[in-house]
Amino acid sequence: MSATALLAITAFQQDVALQPAAARRLLLRPVAAKGVASSKGIKSVTQTQDAMAVVAAANAFIARLSTSQQATLLQAYNSTNVTKWSNLPVNSTNRIGLRLDALTTAQQIAALAVVQAATGTSANEGFNEIQQIRAADDNLTANGGGSTYGSGVYLIAFLGTPSTTGTWQLQFGGHHLATNITYSNGTVTGATPKFEGVEPLSFTTTNTNVLPIGTYAPMSSEAASMLAMIGGLTMAQQATAKLAQTFNDVVLGPNGNGQFPTTKVGIPCSQLSAAQQALVLAAMRPWVNDSDDATAASLLTTYQNQLDNTYIAYSGTGQFTASGDYARIDGPNVWIEFACQGGVVYRNQIHYHTVWRDHARDYGGNFYGTYTTVLSNKSASAAAVFSLYPNPTAPGSAMQVVLATPVTAATYTLRNVLGQTIATKAFQGNAVQVPTNGLAPGTYVLSLEADGKAPVTRQFVVD
Repeated sequence: MSATALLAITAFQQDVALQPAAARRLLLRPVAAKGVASSKGIKSVTQTQDAMAVVAAANAFIARLSTSQQATLLQAYNSTNVTKWSNLPVNSTNRIGLRLDALTTAQQIAALAVVQAATGTSANEGFNEIQQIRAADDNLTANGGGSTYGSGVYLIAFLGTPSTTGTWQLQFGGHHLATNITYSNGTVTGATPKFEGVEPLSFTTTNTNVLPIGTYAPMSSEAASMLAMIGGLTMAQQATAKLAQTFNDVVLGPNGNGQFPTTKVGIPCSQLSAAQQALVLAAMRPWVNDSDDATAASLLTTYQNQLDNTYIAYSGTGQFTASGDYARIDGPNVWIEFACQGGVVYRNQIHYHTVWRDHARDYGGNFYGTYTTVLSNKSASAAAVFSLYPNPTAPGSAMQVVLATPVTAATYTLRNVLGQTIATKAFQGNAVQVPTNGLAPGTYVLSLEADGKAPVTRQFVVD
């Protein structure tokens, strides 16, 4: 392992260890709202990762809103609305929902409580990092960025009705932040897409609107872990992993839905040592840990099991200090990009753009995932290929799968909502039974590939 990689790992460990205690016990600090008193002295709320607690927080927030505010907050869960996020400053078309700075202090606290309940508790990640990114926007405003920046210029929306029995999505974002978390029957079915960026890379707060006064570097762990991953390669491996093209931004940003490259590039992790593979997994962690702790643990296990078929690549210097420096992790499920750009407000510095996506789980896997044949609602696509019943079904009962037309060679794959394969079977004809013996109550995904065509999926419930 190179000296550069060792230094990066040390810096990464020190960065976490030296987080100020105030940042670890992050307070819910709303921004100043018109005609509302200061939020100074507000107590912190208990951080929880349970989906029921997220729904409870969402309903508590809804209860504090007027009828017109509720109409703006509650949007349809469809293929158009789920993509209403951006890395750009907020304008009238690139996001939906309620703006924080248009809410009262009590409403802002309730809104942020939903976001906090839905995101991770790791130092410098999850809700902590969200607050730091918002504070970075206050810094841009104070240093000539203008009114398009600011911790209050962030929007929250619920796509669908928050519940533990239906499907809905939490959206929260603004400049340099997009949080999209999908729930189905009380379970997180998708924690992506997640966009994060920051300018400047580090800054000192001068007020307590969002964070205690102090110095913050929101994406230092992401940068250090990517540096360690690339620095941990041998020179020969770096030559294989380096891409000829250059990148001035992430490839799969707001308009990249369902557009994963068909060919993976770089070096496969199957050619790396165990120590190098550990660095790849560590490089994923800062993004995955933005999701709630239980979801993050499950996804990291899935991504770890898929490491042999995961590729890493980079472009530029590999030091992540210059505009055009870029890195990518592309696995069967995971997709992470890290890009360095020139500064916009701080023109003599670089700033980061990053995105975490999941080939199978973006938007809960319901619209633009790998298993979808067209960019539309997955259920509608699947209905044209096969039907399954009864749905819901009782544990131990067989699901009946009936195809629209007979096939000569087909395979079904049964997965849980985390994408882990439970069973797979080849068959032919126009029908097949899928046993549900041993399945715990919950939501499952059945993927069917017939006669060499792209896989199509449907969800079903065991209750």
